[in-house]
Amino acid sequence: MKKDQNKKTQAATTTRNLLAFLLVVVILGATAGFYYGLQIIKDYSLEVTHAVADSGASATNIDKLSQLKQQLAEGQALVAKADNLFSTPGTYQTQALKDISKYAGEAGVTISSIDSSSPENNNGQIIPGSVYSEVITLQSPVSYAKLLKLLDAIEGNLPKMQITGITITRPSSPSGDQVATDKITITVAVR
Repeated sequence: MKKDQNKKTQAATTTRNLLAFLLVVVILGATAGFYYGLQIIKDYSLEVTHAVADSGASATNIDKLSQLKQQLAEGQALVAKADNLFSTPGTYQTQALKDISKYAGEAGVTISSIDSSSPENNNGQIIPGSVYSEVITLQSPVSYAKLLKLLDAIEGNLPKMQITGITITRPSSPSGDQVATDKITITVAVR
C-alpha cells in the first residue's frame, strides 16, 4: 500500500508540476499574444493615420487644382485681350483703315485722304518690330468737339493706335469751334 500511495503522491506531484508548467506556458503565450496583437493594432493605427493625412492632402490638392483651373480660365480672357492689343504686319492696314473710317463717321468728320507707311527693307519685305503708321488728312475746317471725339475713339481702339503727330490751327475765317488740321499721324501697335 505504501507503494500505491507513493505512486499516487508521485502522480499528483507530476500532475501539479505539469499543470504549473502549463499555467506558466499559457501566461507566457497570452502575454506574447497580447504584445503581438498590440503591435498589429499599432501598425494598423499608423496606416489609418497615414490614410487620413493622405486624404486630407488630396482634398487640399483638389482645392488648389480647382483654384489653378479658375485662374487659368481667368487668364485666358486676359491673353485674348492682350492679343487684341496688337495687329499683325499683314492685317494692320486694313484693320486701321476700317477703324479710322468707322470712328470718323461716328464723329461726323470727313477724311480727305489716308496714307499708310510701313517700313520695308530693300527686298520689299516688312521689317518686324518697326513702327507702322497711318497719316490721315481731314477736310478742314472741322468742329473742335468732333475732332476731339475722333481722336478719343482712335486712342481707345483695339488694336492699339496712338496719335503721334497733329497740328491744329484756327482757320482764316474763324467761326464757332471750327479748327483747321494738317496731317494727323497715327502709330499702330504691331507685333
